[in-house]
Amino acid sequence: MTNSRAANVRKARLQNLLFHLLLGIAVLLTGWLGTRHNWVWDWSDNARNSLSPGSVQILEKLESPLRITAFVPGEPRLRRQISGIVERYRRHRPDISLAFVDPSRNPALTRELGIRVSGEMRLEYQGRSELLREIDEQNLGNAIQRLLQREERWIVSLEGHGERRLDSQANHDLGLFGDQLRRKGYKVQTLNLAAEPLVPANTALLVIASPQHPYLEAETRLLLDYIEEGGNLLWLMEPDAPRGLEPISNAIGARVLPGILVDANAASLGLDDPTMALVPRYPEHPATRSFDLTSLFPQAAAIEAVDYGDWEAAPLLSTLPNSWNETGSIQGQISRNPELGEQAGPLPLGIAFTREHKGRQQRVMVIGDGDFLSNTFLGNGGNLDLGLNLVRWLSREERLMDIPSRISPDRTFDLTPAAGTLIGLVFLILLPAGLLLTGALIWWRRRRL
Repeated sequence: MTNSRAANVRKARLQNLLFHLLLGIAVLLTGWLGTRHNWVWDWSDNARNSLSPGSVQILEKLESPLRITAFVPGEPRLRRQISGIVERYRRHRPDISLAFVDPSRNPALTRELGIRVSGEMRLEYQGRSELLREIDEQNLGNAIQRLLQREERWIVSLEGHGERRLDSQANHDLGLFGDQLRRKGYKVQTLNLAAEPLVPANTALLVIASPQHPYLEAETRLLLDYIEEGGNLLWLMEPDAPRGLEPISNAIGARVLPGILVDANAASLGLDDPTMALVPRYPEHPATRSFDLTSLFPQAAAIEAVDYGDWEAAPLLSTLPNSWNETGSIQGQISRNPELGEQAGPLPLGIAFTREHKGRQQRVMVIGDGDFLSNTFLGNGGNLDLGLNLVRWLSREERLMDIPSRISPDRTFDLTPAAGTLIGLVFLILLPAGLLLTGALIWWRRRRL
């Protein structure tokens, strides 16, 4: 019996030894494989812990290493947060490097590079650099896009005639849209042709945003010269336009139909305003390819392309059927009157004009509305994304992509008062009471034993 027990003990010890030996070998093999292969599974909702397809495509355009320097003091928590975000990019591009610099220990370098905020990052690529303060996928992706640009892209907006301004926060102005353009790396400038009678040579896109007063003849001539020399133009018209710019519209071949667009389809979205025109579908055009968000245009005018000449016209924004250009008063019960020249939809309210000029494509976009990009309506539907897409196409930057914000859909948890009361009753009263009762019962039974 003693020999048998000793043999069993030796056998058990041998089994334990083999188990620990095999476990150690498995751990070593796992570590060895981990240094040579990287597998990542993101099971989070909406894959918000991984890069979006747009970010991955941007990384594919990098032609050389990207260097990131984060100016962070000795704060392990912030450094881990930054490392976690950058690591998502390193999974796709291992040549992205990340280094940390303590600003308090390197004050001279911090001042030289213009670092002002703890946690600020400096991105360097092919001799160009970008400073980044807000660190998330959207801002980091936009910064990389700006580094990919090899030249400054100027967007020049006319002023001096009551135009909508890209640097103002008034409801009718385009300040929020201008802020988005700056975040994308554009240099937004204003130009008064009466004070500076010359469009800058590095203008990638000229914007005429709903002027309220007629242009002078000399100013119109300068704009005609800009068009004739191959300049790109975004023209936001309004009903009863073009306010002294008839020579420009004639040169392009654009005409504004009389009246205001009325869209009976707006009621299906719960909109009480019949002058809110809906555009839910877009043609297969470089400016709107893969774009599927509904955009809304309040009090817009229909545009018509006439006498193309050497221009090619492509309607990009068109209303739905059951819409028309209303020439009468927008009050009470309204209906289309063909005798007054009111045409049935679909009607174009945005037309892209292109032509070949000195070996490259000249691009002009005429839209019968400026409100859709205003501070009041920019957040409606896909207005912002549509505006950015149009600017990218007009400035010949279609390869730039928009990086959407990765928003967690479950950040809030709303309960009805009854549900909240029930949860509080269960977890604050019934469950603790049940645990106390169970403990008392176990104690009582043990005492009896």
